[in-house]
Amino acid sequence: MIRMDDFNPDWVSPPGDTIIGLLDEFGFSVEEFGRRIGLPRSKTDKLLSGDVSIEDSIAYRLESTFNVSSQFWLSRDEVYQNFKKKTLEKQKGWLDSLPISDMVKFGWIPRSNQSTNRFVDCLKFFNASSINEWEANFRQSLPVAFRKSLTFKTDPVSVYTWLNQAKNLSSNVRCYPWDRGMLLESIPLIRSLTTEPEPSVFLPKLRKIFADSGVAFVVVSTPSGCRASGATCFFEKEKPTIVMSFRYRTDDHFWFTLFHEIAHLVLHGTNQEVFLEGTGVTECDSFEIEANEFSSNILIPKEYRSELLKLKKNDWKKIVRFAKKIGVSKGIVLGQLQHVGNIDHAYLNRLKVRYTWSDD
Repeated sequence: MIRMDDFNPDWVSPPGDTIIGLLDEFGFSVEEFGRRIGLPRSKTDKLLSGDVSIEDSIAYRLESTFNVSSQFWLSRDEVYQNFKKKTLEKQKGWLDSLPISDMVKFGWIPRSNQSTNRFVDCLKFFNASSINEWEANFRQSLPVAFRKSLTFKTDPVSVYTWLNQAKNLSSNVRCYPWDRGMLLESIPLIRSLTTEPEPSVFLPKLRKIFADSGVAFVVVSTPSGCRASGATCFFEKEKPTIVMSFRYRTDDHFWFTLFHEIAHLVLHGTNQEVFLEGTGVTECDSFEIEANEFSSNILIPKEYRSELLKLKKNDWKKIVRFAKKIGVSKGIVLGQLQHVGNIDHAYLNRLKVRYTWSDD
């Protein structure tokens, strides 16, 4: 007889796995086994799958059927039930760490009232087979260059979730081979789109321009806890991706961030790092400083900088004329003036375009 001493406490499979092995050994069918232990077929199936806990009465019947001690079965079931409880607690803790409501709202995962389905859907979303694999991927994927917000707290799991959706979308974008020179040549064309007020018009054009240069361009809403405005990533070795969030829906924020991301590709792209833009600036990071300068100089070329700095809050008509003269939106000019301190952030914001956009 197998006794409790023979039980290996590291087992985590349901006791039904052991029973199935013994059915094979004794030559019992499931129906015959059910009759021997006095259980209907439905409950027998649940016993084999681990959905029914082994009580004393069942343990004694198993002992008489297989010559395996009742204590063995009770201990075997106790370990499994404890393991299942810990597993469910771990799954719940993991799911609670994710921005689930926004993932559902944005259509990244299906709506579901079943926690098991939700768990499986989230693993599929992250292309992970287990929480352990997800944790390993999460640790490896944390951005090396991360512009943290000075005002808001940022949740790394939400940021990772946002980047993962960008990765999912990027994998479906067909591009020509990555060509840094072509992207540089495309900058004037991209800049010309700053005067277009409708995202439905300029976004398809941006996607094509970037794809022709070998860059996947995706727009992804930010879930709660993620304050990112943009990112530059190499999800695939030879295929860079620019991610925009439209978190700040004004034209000055959008275009400054976009050219900032372009800067990372043309200036720093060979490093194949992840550059993540938030609401603040990491001033000690030379890459971020270079990207900011690049973006500013694309939007307001150096030869117009002195003329820009003469503009004040009472010069809104001059701001409009200046923007038209250099070929960008008036909101971009205002944003630059606010950034350098010539105009308070509370003034003249009517000059900015507020984009209406969704990723539906």
